Amino acid sequence: MSVQEFDFASGKVLDPKRKQAILALGDDTDAELLKDSLRSKGYKFAGLAHDIRSALELVRSHKLGILFLDADLPGVKLNELVPSIKKAFPDFTIVVLSSAVTKEMLSEVLRLGAAGFLVKPVQADALDKVMAKIK
Repeated sequence: MSVQEFDFASGKVLDPKRKQAILALGDDTDAELLKDSLRSKGYKFAGLAHDIRSALELVRSHKLGILFLDADLPGVKLNELVPSIKKAFPDFTIVVLSSAVTKEMLSEVLRLGAAGFLVKPVQADALDKVMAKIK
């Protein structure tokens, strides 16, 4: 007999094969909004990391899901990190977040393989638009 996860907010037993979400954020400002929104869309919150090493450990352990990657984290070089994550973990979707956005950065992030981009602080409607594209 397997253990099932129960969502008390919705009163439903959750599908154990559903996608998981990992947040790699420099601070917790956007974490609650992201967690709540993702859970309401049926995603499992798999962890919050405040540095890239911890985030990659979470990705390695879950192998399937969405990584919300803060471009403002120390040591993050998007032009190296996004392609390497996509190659090593093709079942992970990457959404990049940043407070400093340019058109060049946006187009480069998408060219590198990210599925979406969010401006910090994250707005609920922007998150909804990105999540609609991912499904």
